[in-house]
Amino acid sequence: MKDITACRAELDAIDAQIVRLFEQRMRVSRDVALYKYDRHQEILDAAREEQVLKSRAEQAEDDALRGSVSQLFKEIMRLSREEQYRILNDLCRTNAVAYNGVPGAFSESAAVGYFGESCERKPYRTFDDVFAAVASGEARYGVVPVENSSSGSVNTVYDLLGKYACHIVGEQLVQVQHCLLGVPGATLSDVTTVYSHEQGFAQCPVFLGEHPDWVTTPYFNTAIAARHVAELGDVHSAAIASRLAAKHYGLEILAPDIHSFNDNHTRFFVVSAAPESIGVPDKATITFTLRHERGTLMRALSSFVAMGMNLTHIESRPLHESNWEYCFYVDLSGDVSDDHLRILMDSLRADCEDCRLLGAYTAAKVGGHA
Repeated sequence: MKDITACRAELDAIDAQIVRLFEQRMRVSRDVALYKYDRHQEILDAAREEQVLKSRAEQAEDDALRGSVSQLFKEIMRLSREEQYRILNDLCRTNAVAYNGVPGAFSESAAVGYFGESCERKPYRTFDDVFAAVASGEARYGVVPVENSSSGSVNTVYDLLGKYACHIVGEQLVQVQHCLLGVPGATLSDVTTVYSHEQGFAQCPVFLGEHPDWVTTPYFNTAIAARHVAELGDVHSAAIASRLAAKHYGLEILAPDIHSFNDNHTRFFVVSAAPESIGVPDKATITFTLRHERGTLMRALSSFVAMGMNLTHIESRPLHESNWEYCFYVDLSGDVSDDHLRILMDSLRADCEDCRLLGAYTAAKVGGHA
């Protein structure tokens, strides 16, 4: 039998080797983070982790230790993910908030409502540009609309959530109040052409129905449409946008509150390149793609029921590379603790080709007007 002092000395030597190897592994993990960062890839690759854990356990020569080896590497891989997320945060050296449109856009109102008036804000032309800015570290956060209570989901944003490896870290609601804006001196009878985002038109069907002769021209954003009308300086052109946009671009309100639904809210996601805690999470969003087999959707939905989750929204989007196959996006409330979500995700993977937690965050309360 070895002396205890000798055993401790041997353990110290082994631990020193483990520390060196752990540091070496973390250096490689940082390289992996940079690789994924350049390609907008998600840090967590659940299928790869499962494969690695199985492989490492099988490498144990002592069968009795295989479970322990699996647990050891599960913790090592968790620490590796944390290190990779730290690298992503270090690459983003700004606290700027990206939003789609120009000053006066509803997205800017959402950014101000969530982060406060003093936050640094950076406008971008398209939703894709917002996600790219967040993924590249040009902006710390992005604010993007995902759903309007009267006109439904913003499909483009859901597709971009699948494209970019961004995480949902917050949610904001903005009450939308549309007005018809024109250049100074214009009257309602002068208007022949109206510019707005397609959602702006969709939210004012009654008012537009009263003016069937108007030409409605879709634009990138309601505030950009307002700026365009101001630049045209033409009494025959008008925009559907907010009071804030009218103030920004020196336009007059030709018709106030033209939205068809008084309780009209737009829901925004706050996204970041790395997951982080802003408040206490009580809501989560998951995306998954089912195996093309009978009963997979029913079994996937039953996983939420079994975990006591309440589905507050479900969205399906077609997979562009596969005909008649879909990617699902699900918002859920309930116990969204790390352990609870991990069990849920493990259950979903039994029927899914791909399954990803987009974020756990604090559910929004009704925000201000815009």
